[in-house]
Amino acid sequence: MKEVLRGVLPGGDRITAVVPLTTGFSNDTYLIEGADLILRLPPQAGAMLDGHDVIGQARIYKELGLVPGGPKVPGIAYICEDPALLGAPFFAMERLPGEAIHDTDLQDWFTGASDAERGRYCREWVSAFAGLARLAPLPYLGDPVSPEDDARTWQVFGKAADCPELVELYDRLLGKPAPRSGPPSVVHGDTKLSNLLWHNGQISAMLDFEMALNGEPLADLGYLLYAFDNGYHGTATPQRQPGMLGRDEVIALWCEVSGRSAEGVHWHETAQMGKLCAIIAEGSNMYKTGRSQDPKLAIFAKSREYYLGVMRAMLDGGGF
Repeated sequence: MKEVLRGVLPGGDRITAVVPLTTGFSNDTYLIEGADLILRLPPQAGAMLDGHDVIGQARIYKELGLVPGGPKVPGIAYICEDPALLGAPFFAMERLPGEAIHDTDLQDWFTGASDAERGRYCREWVSAFAGLARLAPLPYLGDPVSPEDDARTWQVFGKAADCPELVELYDRLLGKPAPRSGPPSVVHGDTKLSNLLWHNGQISAMLDFEMALNGEPLADLGYLLYAFDNGYHGTATPQRQPGMLGRDEVIALWCEVSGRSAEGVHWHETAQMGKLCAIIAEGSNMYKTGRSQDPKLAIFAKSREYYLGVMRAMLDGGGF
C-alpha cells in the first residue's frame, strides 16, 4: 500500500508509513505518515449502511469546502475511483489537528474542563450543526428528500433487517405529515458530538457525512436531541457532564443560529429514533445471521428492544 500511495499522492515521496487508525462498518481509516494525510477506504467488514460510499464522501467534503459560511471540513488531496490500485476506491484528505470527544470513554481534557468550558463546547457543537440549516442545498446531494421519504427509506431498511416492529412504528409516524421549518438545506444526518474534531478548545473539523442529504434540517436537530432526556429516554454520557446545556436550551440555541422554528420537532426526533432503531436492527441481524462476528454487534442485539420501546413511547406521547 505504501509504495502505491507514494507513486500517486501529492507529496508521496515523503510517505514513511501507512498506519491503521480505525476499522468498522463505515470506513477503514489510515494515517499516511510523512505526508500527513488521512486515507479512507470502504470497510473490509462490509458496509452496514447504504449511505454515501467513500468517493461520495470525498465529493461532499470537496463541495462543502467551497461553500461560503460552510463548516470546517478536511481538504481533499486525491480521489481514486479505480479499485485496481488498492483493491477498492479510496480518497486521501488533509489531516486536521484535533480529537473527537468520545461517546462513552470521555477524555480527561473534557471531564477535567470547567463547567463553563463544557458549556461552550456544547454551544459550539449545537451551533455548528444548526449552521448547516442556513446553507443552500449541495449540488452533489441531488434533489431534496422529504422527511416522509427519508423515513420510508429507513422503514425499508428496518424491514430488510427483519424488524417488522419498526415497520409498524414508522407506519404510525407516517400517518401524520412532517412539520417543515422552511426551504430544504444541507442535512448532516449524524449530528452526534463525536463527529466534530476539537483543537485548542475550538472546532477544527466536521466529519462523517455518510448519511448527508438535502432536506429538512429539523431532522438534524431531532437526531441531536437523542443525547438529551426527553422523558422517554435518558441523557447520553457526554451530555450528563456538569455545564452541558439542557434540552430546552439546545432547542433555543438551534433556533437562534439556524434562523428557523423548531415547532414540530417531536415528529423529526421520533423519525430519527427510528433511524437509530433501523441501524441497530441491521447490526443485530448481521450478528444473528452470522454475516459478522464483530463482538460490538452483540451489544446491538441487546439494545434492539430498548430502542424500539423508546420509539413506541415517543409515538404514544406524541399522539400518533
